[in-house]
Amino acid sequence: MPDLPRLSGAHWPGSAYRRTELPERVLQFGTGMLLRAVSAASVDAANALGAFRGRIVVVQSTPQGQARAINAQDGLFTLVERGLEHGAPVERTRLVGAISRALVADTQWPAVREAFARPELQLIVSNVTEAGFRPDGSFAARLTDLLHWRFTRLPEGPPVYVIPTELVDDNGPRLAAMVERLADGLERGPAFREWLRRQVRFCSSLVDRITTGTPARDVRAALERRLGYTDALLTVTEPHSFWAIEADPNELRATFAIDVQPESVSFAPDIGFYRERKLRLLNGAHTATAPLALLAGVRTVREAADHPQLGAFLRHILFEELVPATELAADAATAFARTVIDRFRNPWLDHEWRVIATNQTAKLRLRVVPALVEFGRKRGGAPQGLALGLAAYLRWIRSRPGGDADLPLIDRHWRAADPDPAPGPVLAAAWERLAASALPDAELWGANLAELPGLLEATTRWLLSLERDGVAATLEALRAMPEHAGTGRT
Repeated sequence: MPDLPRLSGAHWPGSAYRRTELPERVLQFGTGMLLRAVSAASVDAANALGAFRGRIVVVQSTPQGQARAINAQDGLFTLVERGLEHGAPVERTRLVGAISRALVADTQWPAVREAFARPELQLIVSNVTEAGFRPDGSFAARLTDLLHWRFTRLPEGPPVYVIPTELVDDNGPRLAAMVERLADGLERGPAFREWLRRQVRFCSSLVDRITTGTPARDVRAALERRLGYTDALLTVTEPHSFWAIEADPNELRATFAIDVQPESVSFAPDIGFYRERKLRLLNGAHTATAPLALLAGVRTVREAADHPQLGAFLRHILFEELVPATELAADAATAFARTVIDRFRNPWLDHEWRVIATNQTAKLRLRVVPALVEFGRKRGGAPQGLALGLAAYLRWIRSRPGGDADLPLIDRHWRAADPDPAPGPVLAAAWERLAASALPDAELWGANLAELPGLLEATTRWLLSLERDGVAATLEALRAMPEHAGTGRT
């Protein structure tokens, strides 16, 4: 079979919208699959309907990224949607043309500044992960520099909307506060802060679409043979896609008219319902299960959802612990939880737990700790499944896996509990010291977890069970508990 050509601008259909004639109206920090599957796909759909008419300049803000591939393919990539809808398999493929080019922040910052000084570019979208979404991170400093540059070059220009998509509560106001603090150190700080308040809208947002890494080689090869070209940015995702942006709908629509399909993009004055639903249920279930699945040697979410023990664990924490720990109406929360199980069982997505567990400490703090607190407040006891997930994290993190910016925060507790670790099993006393040291650490968790009724005892018990009996027997012990009764929902 002859070599396939690489995807390029020549593959853009002549019948499609004239993408090269559209102005650059969005600056996007992040070259990853999630923003391609949500931000770029949403802009592309709005362009196709003639509603938005704009393109995205992508900024690669880390040494690793896809800027080179984006430019080599003239900004094009293929979106493949595969999954179940109402129990039936679906597959849709489309070429996305919303991206114009990519710039590398480390080496092309003047070009990024130049792009943002143009009046027609009024939107910044970001996804720098929870770990990068920090006051001391490079993104906050770069964003502040960009806004200050526009302040000095285009002070009377049109308003700017900044839309972070990182999975952090109130990500808009939090990012605004970071920029406000950094503004003090810049030239004409007071005037700049006043301009920020007048000209810049920081909008909280939430994205909900499961995207995974590059498909396996044989799957990718089969897709590319069907497409007739190779695509270094081939993006495989689930059919479900939702992006909620918190803003005055009419004001935002005047600048960013991409809510052409309300089931996919929604502008609302308050997105709390959507955030609670997704962060606490879908992401909370992912985060609470990841260390347990990794300890059990289960590779993907799909395998865990179909696993007799881990599947039961997932259903238990979703319906019996996470749903009751939300502020959502019970019917709405339960209905969404059912869709979560279906999405986890998607036969075409290889969503690996090792990827989900990246920056696991921050994810636990943001996604699971609020459920632990709320469950304790409502029920007066510890959620046994989430306590087991917390114990599995404390055990798993000892292997010191990479990709956790908060590793020093938990590692200090390990050093205190077991200062001279020897090969082989960990003594029960060390596990007890670890739990007693780590759970009260409010700097680590944002709350003193030892104050929650029964949580320290439950976590310690599960730590000892994991050490003594292993994952399978511990999961069976959870299933045998009275709290597990009735967890047979699918």
